[in-house]
Order: sequence, then C-alpha cells, then structure tokens
Amino acid sequence: QRPPSVDSTSFGCVGIGFDSQSGDYKVVRFVTNYFEENEDEGLMGDWNHQVELYSLKSDSWEEISVPGVQPYGSPLFNNYVNGFYYWQAIGDSDYLILSFDMVNEKFSALPLPEFGGSLAEYYLELLEFNGLLGAIVYPREGTDKSFDLWVMNGSWTKQFSIESLPRVERPLGFWKNGELFLESSDHELVLFDPSTRELKSLGIHAYQETMQIIAYVESLVPINGRSEREELIIRRPAGDASD
Repeated sequence: QRPPSVDSTSFGCVGIGFDSQSGDYKVVRFVTNYFEENEDEGLMGDWNHQVELYSLKSDSWEEISVPGVQPYGSPLFNNYVNGFYYWQAIGDSDYLILSFDMVNEKFSALPLPEFGGSLAEYYLELLEFNGLLGAIVYPREGTDKSFDLWVMNGSWTKQFSIESLPRVERPLGFWKNGELFLESSDHELVLFDPSTRELKSLGIHAYQETMQIIAYVESLVPINGRSEREELIIRRPAGDASD
C-alpha cells in the first residue's frame, strides 16, 4: 500500500529470480515515495523507501522489510545466482553487496572483494561465473584496460586477470570456454579469447554504453497475471501505425 498522502512514486533497482522450494517466480523492486511541501499544512518536502515483492504464483504484490542499505545503479548483467539476486549498495559509510534470498525472502550484505583500489578509480560489475557470484574489476581511465575476475565461494578469491587489452571500454559477459564479450572503444561488440589473446570483431555496433548481453533461456512460464490491469493497458489495433 502506498502512503495516502504520497505525491509521486519512482521505481529503482529490480531483481527477478526463482524460488526453487515453492516453484514460484518472484520480482523484488525498490520504491521511493515523494511528498510535496505544503506550507498551509506545515509539511516539508520529504520521501520514504519501500520494498515490494511480487509472486507469479499468487499474482500479487506485498510490502517487505526495507534493508539497512540502499542498492544503486543499473547492473550490466542479470545478477541472479543460485537462488539469490545481487546488487551493489551503499551503507552508512561504505560500499558493499546486497543480496536477496528468493526462498526465505530475506536481505543480507556481503563485502566487496579487496582488489587494492577504490571505486573512484575502478569500475566493479557483478555477474554470474560458472554458477558462482563473480565481480569483474577494471580501471575507469586509460585506453588499454586490464580486467580482474573475483569469485565468491565462501570468500572472495581472484580467479584470473586479463592484462592490457587495447581499445576496449567495458566487459559485457562471459561465453563458453572463458571467452569474454567486450564493448570496444568504437562501440562494437568484440569477443576476447584468453587462451590466444585474440580479439575478434563480431560486426555489431551500438550507441555508447547501450550494448548489453542477455542470456536467453526458453520458458513456458505464463506472465499474463491479473495484476496487469486491463484498464491501464493501451492496445493499438493491428495495422494501426498512428500515434
């Protein structure tokens, strides 16, 4: 339920995952409610946070407890790994990783890997690597980039490093045999083979920092729940190209 006096609402970080115990697909989303200043009633402009959880099986939303830290950013990858969804987050004075358990519906926090730098100097992106939570770290500046992959398996360990790749901007995800998709400085999709150190152009271009790799898995799960209210859906007749 939204507070009755809320003026506007925005939606922030979202996570989608599967509850293996109940066989249910779930969505968790972070909500910010804004309240306008009202001098006549002595109210100051303010806001509050909510967290909402959707169950596909019951086709319903419920409010759950807000964690003590705030997730931020738009992940490059689908950070759902073995029943948990992960976000980068900020606490009272430090950066960390926030996780949500899709079975127990509980939040918890993990430390960042100790990679020998700060987030002012390095990008850190979370991703799935061989069934485990991974973090890939690379410098913000420079035309030649190096990439360190850290993996969480009880604790953070550095899996491997890729040194000094020319004319690349950012990682997009791993493929088979440890090959790494990257966005080049020309905003082209390239594939790096760590065994040969070959960069292969794949002939796909995009606007800067809009390219994304998404793992596609076929599914027969219906998503036409009744919470998609009919009166809020604007349907265009077939063949109608007008606005």
